[in-house]
Amino acid sequence: MIVRATVALMMLASCAAGPALQPAARGAVPAAVARSSRYQPLAVGDSWTYTCRDIKGGGENENKPFLIVNKVLGYVKVGGRKDFEFVLRIPEVPSKPLKIATRVMLLNDDASGNLRIYGYLIHGVVHRVTPATIVSSVPVAGTYYDYPGPAGLKITRYLYGVEASNPTPLGTFTVADYEESSTMHDYGYAKGVGIAEEDHGPNFQVDCLIEKLVLR
Repeated sequence: MIVRATVALMMLASCAAGPALQPAARGAVPAAVARSSRYQPLAVGDSWTYTCRDIKGGGENENKPFLIVNKVLGYVKVGGRKDFEFVLRIPEVPSKPLKIATRVMLLNDDASGNLRIYGYLIHGVVHRVTPATIVSSVPVAGTYYDYPGPAGLKITRYLYGVEASNPTPLGTFTVADYEESSTMHDYGYAKGVGIAEEDHGPNFQVDCLIEKLVLR
């Protein structure tokens, strides 16, 4: 679960040789992060790897850690705009055996740095939705950022606030914490990084911490 305490500073890992972000000393700011102030970098080939654990003893995945990887597969063009195919892997908690859903969202950052959704890629076919902001460049606690789901139903999304993540293998991040679907899913976005921590299931049962970041 993301720590419920607002913080003013961010402790990040440093960037090793190559595009992958690796653990480093306290306070170091990786070049990959310094290049962007947006909450969700988007480029083809970007990827985010997480280690997930059932921290509440609910028996998900037989209480064994498991990996999920979110990534940018490609893009589709609409006029002069590129909508990036962002693959989001979603653990369905509770489920036994563990099920992990895959959702391909068509995303882009607007001129103000807000992350917006424009549709979904479903079985290779583009499905457009009414565009909506899902991550604000200026987070305001208590604001709703609801958006259309792939089946056309509204997904409720609420900005809890800006706070510290749990410690991850890449450091502790300051994140904008968005809660979805009555807190069944929780995403913490760090500037220049993307999602640094996720929680899934009732009472933040499964915690997913970023362990590898590749930005192109």
